[in-house]
This record gives sequence, structure tokens and C-alpha cells, in this order.
Amino acid sequence: MQVASKALKLFNIEGAIESVAPLGFGHINDSYSVVVGGNAYLLQRLNTNVFREPEIVESNLTNILSFAPELFPLHLKGANGEHHQSDGENLWRVQEFVTDSYSPSELALSELREIAKGYGRYTARFAQEDPKSYQESIPQFHDLRHRLAQFNLALEENAANRRNQAVVETETINKFKWIAEKFDELVAKGLPLKVCHNDAKAGNCLLSKQSGAFLKVVDLDTVGPGYVLFDLGDMLRSMLFNIPENQSALDDLSFNQERFDAIMTSFLNECGESLEPVEIDSLPFGGLYMTYIMAVRFLTDYLNGDVYYKICHPEENLIRTRNQLRILELMSKALV
Repeated sequence: MQVASKALKLFNIEGAIESVAPLGFGHINDSYSVVVGGNAYLLQRLNTNVFREPEIVESNLTNILSFAPELFPLHLKGANGEHHQSDGENLWRVQEFVTDSYSPSELALSELREIAKGYGRYTARFAQEDPKSYQESIPQFHDLRHRLAQFNLALEENAANRRNQAVVETETINKFKWIAEKFDELVAKGLPLKVCHNDAKAGNCLLSKQSGAFLKVVDLDTVGPGYVLFDLGDMLRSMLFNIPENQSALDDLSFNQERFDAIMTSFLNECGESLEPVEIDSLPFGGLYMTYIMAVRFLTDYLNGDVYYKICHPEENLIRTRNQLRILELMSKALV
């Protein structure tokens, strides 16, 4: 962990480095738990292959931390006054480790409610913030038309020679292309742009170990312009069915109305008054939109040879795709 130890020096943290240990969560960035002088921190290396304009990530982060610091962990700055520091090869950032907190994985109903409450609180707080002050850290990140174009190109090029292994999944992707048309209709009706988290899955919320209450929103790289249905949709996608993203046995899944109601009610209790009617009406559709776009992205990466997401075995992105498509089918039957 010599590289991580070197990175810590960029932030003028006083004290001896007592421990550095990798944290395994997250598809994109490398994360480390570190203890320096008795204080715990989270050290992250920004993946500049994904975030190719890190100055945008820095600007967005500075904006949200200034606007609503109470919602996020304290982020440290380096000598030049910025949150991201270069060691000559990599960009690093450090935030205080939120003590006595956890990111839930089992997702009991009480945890669902607290996570939805946390993102609802974020949505309400940023409802009047000007999205023009922010930029997309990944251009066209949630642009479904763009993602479908990438998918079609990957299918045509067949770079990893996997097209024949994904015939059924490709057919299902094509069956749900109506979702892109539905989204265009909502935008045409006046769906407003907001400052969204844009990756509002369960793992990006911290809860208290003692009380189970919402504490902080984390993983802020994707914060920027978006639609509220993106965030609520990601919650439905990641929390409604309570299964690991890469679990392969999904035949016994079913739509759980109680979990759906818990997410929707807790979210809207926090931010409903700050949303326009068209936004509220769009929220259930957000579950379909975000599940579909993730299925498209996972299958695109599988066809391209796993060049974007971290994987543990060659079939992982295909399994992720199948899971998202199964969830999508169940959602569409219940919500359309």
C-alpha cells in the first residue's frame, strides 16, 4: 500500500500512518480505509479512464459541499485548496470516515425507508439549486439513446466474440426500446432538470449502526444535472428486490408491493412538496428507465470484453445483464 501512503501526504494529514487497507466496494474507483494519528479516513483514487475531465468532478464536488455540507462526509483539501490531488500519476481525494456508520446490504424495510428518506432529503435540499452551475462528469451518462447507440455498435463490432452468447438478452433489450420513447415524451411535457446524485443506489447511503437512521450520502462523482426519476429509479432498481447484482438464480423473484410503497412513501415524505406534478408522476417509470439503462450498459460492456466495469469472472457482466432484465420484466408487469 505504498502508493496509498504516498497519496495521504498530499493532504497534510498529521500523524503516523497506522493502517491502510483496501475497501472492495464500487465498480469504478479504488478505495482504501486508512488510519492516521488515530483518525480514520476514506482514501479514493479517481478512475480518470471513466472520469476523463476530473476538473468537472472537482467543480461539482465543491459546489455541493458548499451548498449542503450537512448531507455529506467532510472532504479534506490539499495544499492547493482542491479536493483532488495528483501524485504525478493518479488523482486522489480523502474524506473523513463516518464512524459508527454502515452501508446496508440486507435491506430490511426499516433500512429501505431510511435510505429513501436520505435521498429524499437530498432531493428537497437541491430542488432550487441551479443545474446550470453543474456539468455532467460523464457526458451522456443517463442518456438512453446514447447508451442504445453504444450497444448497437458493440453488437455490430462483436469485439470479444460474445454476440452468440447474448442472443436472448439482445432480444429482450430490443423488446424494451419503447422506454426511450416514453422518456422523450416526459421531457417534452416539461420534466425539469435538477441537481441529482445520478447514482442513488442503496450502497451510496450511510446509516447509523446505533439507531439505523440516515446519516450521509456518499460517492459523489456523478452529482450533476439530471432528472429526479433517475435517483428514485436507481433506488427502485437497487432496493426493491433485495438481491445481489451478480446473483445468478432469479427464477423465484417477485414484485414486492410493500417494499415499493416503503421507498415511494419515505422519499415523497421528504421531498414531495418540492417536486412538480410531472416529476411525481414520472417516479415509478424511473424504476424501469434506470433498470433498463443498466441492463444495456452491462451487456454493452460484456460484448466489448469487460472494459468498463470491474469483474471477478468473464460471465459477470452477462449475469448482471440477466438480473437487470429479470427485474425489468417484473417491474413492467407491476408498474405499467
